Amino acid sequence: GTLDALRLGIVRIDVAGRVLFLNRAVESFCELAREESVGRHYSELRFVGAEVDRFISRHMEDLADPQEKKMRVETRGKGGATYRLDLEVQKDQTIPQDSLLLLYDVTEVTALRRQLDHHEKFHELVGRSASMTSLFRRIQEVATVDFTVLIEGETGTGKELVARAIHAASNRSDGPFVAVNCAGLTETLLTSQLFGHKRGAFTGAVADHKGYFEAAAGGTLFLDEIGEISPGLQAMLLRVLEDKRVTRVGDTLERALDVRILAATHHDLAEDARVGRFRSDLLYRLRVARLILPPLVARREDIPLLVGHFLRRVRAATGKECRELSIPALRLLLDHSWPGNVRELKAAVEFASLHSTGPTVVAEDLPPEIRGEGQFAIPVLPSSIFDSASSLPPTEGKEALLAALKVADGNRSRAARRLGISRATFYRRLSEYGLELK
Repeated sequence: GTLDALRLGIVRIDVAGRVLFLNRAVESFCELAREESVGRHYSELRFVGAEVDRFISRHMEDLADPQEKKMRVETRGKGGATYRLDLEVQKDQTIPQDSLLLLYDVTEVTALRRQLDHHEKFHELVGRSASMTSLFRRIQEVATVDFTVLIEGETGTGKELVARAIHAASNRSDGPFVAVNCAGLTETLLTSQLFGHKRGAFTGAVADHKGYFEAAAGGTLFLDEIGEISPGLQAMLLRVLEDKRVTRVGDTLERALDVRILAATHHDLAEDARVGRFRSDLLYRLRVARLILPPLVARREDIPLLVGHFLRRVRAATGKECRELSIPALRLLLDHSWPGNVRELKAAVEFASLHSTGPTVVAEDLPPEIRGEGQFAIPVLPSSIFDSASSLPPTEGKEALLAALKVADGNRSRAARRLGISRATFYRRLSEYGLELK
């Protein structure tokens, strides 16, 4: 039934504390049989210890502190599984002398939040999936030798971060790290930037200029989007890699180089070489060592870690107290296809943090394309539709409740707000349509 699917346990007790009803979720959480529990005092239920008993009795007698809304309890359910539950006590709106014990399953919440708090970093790379652990190991291996490395991966997977990690772990870490994006520059401009030029080599060359090859002396030169360079520049780069020498534009003097070359691409350079778009001899020179970065969809288990990492950066940069994601929000992130990979995830977390009004980022704070806005949209219904619910055909009111729950990712409070009714009324309507009994 709906309430069981939402993992909400409900126990109805009378004024004397006797169990009148419990749903299947409670049976699952606490390994109880419904027929054996009804009629017993609630203190005999498995999850009720002395402290829990005091919590429940204070609420039943209206003696509880208003701030004492929920209590975390732990119990063993079917198969020996451990459940963590948030216990809340409410008066039954239909029978005021009775009370409802509401048990929210937060087992998954606590597990995922532990992941958010778990730091797994290698330099600025975050992850503990098998693919990332393997990548960290390979970075350490290639960092110890001065070979050229080709870093391959989709846009947004962190190729420059990998290059920086290689540099930081190498014996060149005290030298400069110079990054050059080869995409979007003309052959003439990129050649001048890479190789430098002599005064008077072309119009506007009013002084000798040292290029990036020389600027990176003693360190690392990172050539991003290497697949975008022209055939002419490919030939010039091949010669530099073979001779370890560079000649500035308009000059005849060759200068020896002491620089390590790292290159990155989102292209399939082997295919480009096969069809003649990229020199195969340059590919072999670049691909002495090779690192292939996994897309984010291939390492979804790293998403909670990445979210925690980005939230910490947002807090440091803005001072906003965004410390965690709600489970519905995290599920949306886990289900997204991430065409923009980690870069898109970072932007989504920053967007959500900007729109969040509290310490917990909720699903509504996420960008619309991640929420799937428009796919399940329903209008906000006026409360009057529920003031006369008994006059409605049973399926109409029931469908409205279910639709609101779906849009609110199963969150009862948000579903009630969306429908313009109180949470107590929402629970009463669930009861009237028999949803809690299935």
